Parts: sequence; C-alpha cells; structure tokens
Amino acid sequence: MKNSKKHIPDSIQKELLSLGSLREGVSMSSVTTFKTGGAADYLLEPFDEAAVVSAVSLLKSESIEFHIIGGGSNLLVSDTGLRGVVIRLADENAGTQVIDGLIYAASSVSKEKFIAEAIEKGFGGVEFMAGIPGAIGGGIFMNAGTYMGCFSDILRKIRISDYQGNIREVQVTCESSGYRHMEIPENSIILGGLFSLPENDDPGGVRSRVDDIIADRWNKHPMEFPSAGSVFKNPEGHSSWKLINDSGLKGFSVGGAMVSEKHTNFIINNGNASSSDIFRLVKHIQETVYRRFSVNLETEIRFLGEF
Repeated sequence: MKNSKKHIPDSIQKELLSLGSLREGVSMSSVTTFKTGGAADYLLEPFDEAAVVSAVSLLKSESIEFHIIGGGSNLLVSDTGLRGVVIRLADENAGTQVIDGLIYAASSVSKEKFIAEAIEKGFGGVEFMAGIPGAIGGGIFMNAGTYMGCFSDILRKIRISDYQGNIREVQVTCESSGYRHMEIPENSIILGGLFSLPENDDPGGVRSRVDDIIADRWNKHPMEFPSAGSVFKNPEGHSSWKLINDSGLKGFSVGGAMVSEKHTNFIINNGNASSSDIFRLVKHIQETVYRRFSVNLETEIRFLGEF
C-alpha cells in the first residue's frame, strides 16, 4: 500500500540510535503546533549538529526517505503520517554562543531561548521574534518575522550541509532573502545561523519590551488554541486577515478547524481537528477570497505528506 509503514533494517536503526533518540510510530500531533497529523514511521532527534549531518548522509546513501522539521510551527502534516524518518531539529537543551561578536544559534534552538540568551549576553534587536513559535532553523528557512522586522535583518551567515556531509557557510544578502523567503541551496540542511545584534546595556528594558510584545500577541492572536501562526502571506497591497474577514469567513469552521474570531489569518484547532479539516478550510478560504476579490492567497504554512 502507498501509505504503509516502511521498515528500516535493524543495522541502520542501530547506526541512527548512535546519533540520537530514535522512536517508532510517533504521532506528529505531539510535535506540531497544530496538534494534528498521523504517525511518522520513525522520529529521530539528533544529539548535535554532527549527528544531523551523519544521519542525513546515512539515510541518503541507503535511499531511505527522510523529512526535516524544526519546532513544528508553520507546518501541517497529513493524517496518513510520514514514511521513512522524520529528523526533528528542536532541542530544549541547545543554546547559543558568541563568535567574533556574532551570536551563533543551531537550528534546534527555540526562538524563545534565543531571545533569552541574546539578552543575557548583552544584546538587543530581538524583540520582533517575541512570541513567534518554533525553532531557529525554521525561522531561517522562511525568513520569519512580523511588522517589526524579520530574520534577514539580523542574520549574516547560514551554516548549511549538503546531503553528502559537506558543510559551508553562505552569506545572507538582500538578493538572497525576501518576504517569508530565504534562498537556500537545493538539497541542503540548515544547521544554524550567525546573527549580528546591537549591544545593549539595559537587559531589563529589552526583557520588558519582549514581555509587552508577547502580552500584545496574546491579546490580538488566538494563542490559547493550537495553531501554526499566520496561515497566509500578505499579497502585495493587501492584508490577508482583512481579505478573509471581509469575505465573511470569521469563525467559519470545517470539522474541528476554525478561522479565528480574534485574528482571521489564524486557523485554530478547536480540540478535535484533523489535518484534513485544516487543509479543506485552507482551500475554502483561498477559493472564497479569490471569488470575492480576485486575489490569490499563498500559504505560509508548509504541507508534509499526502493530502
């Protein structure tokens, strides 16, 4: 069957176990912010960057299917799950370090921890990240941000590896980054990034601003429900939330998935949504907005699996 589980030979499993935590049949609902999705055949959480590189090289050489995810935000995994190995780059113990005046964070570092450690190390300029879920790798991949700024404003170099294990750093330029987009060489893994942040001698002030921004996000966004953050990019000259709102879709539901009444560019899981519910709601929103305004809404969220 097309969606049947793919068994990995014991010898390969043993090698993967030497590189990180390996579990079978893990529900993707436990590692995504939508809290939906079927089971992954195997979920690997590598010990460190070297383990990430070794794992990908091994799986590629053995022609074993794999998927790389971060903190599970901006992601919708199908109800049929994912075949092969899901490599999860999200580690609550991962931290940052200062290198030649730049702050380095591995892909697995959460944005929340990045903010806290940057402030602790005497830096500022991280306020725009406050309240954005997920890990640094995903933020780099999609050039995450808000109206206050985005990753490319502070990101100077991206550390990547190809599938054969060759590691290098690529410069971030105006040409290589754009709105919710970062130019990453094909067949590459984002290992981390080097950020240039302004020095700040008032950590208490920065923390206070971060706290205020998070409180504001809780006030304006449906943070109390599982979601993937903003679902759609803003089309040029438009705001997605307004197009959706003016199409009469506030509160519209498909199964357990609903357009948030607090912010209409959020789809929330009311507690019993399936990935299919969310997917069908995404399509309904796109079709309705296009019929009403002749504007195509492009998703920010990434789809993994079969829909």
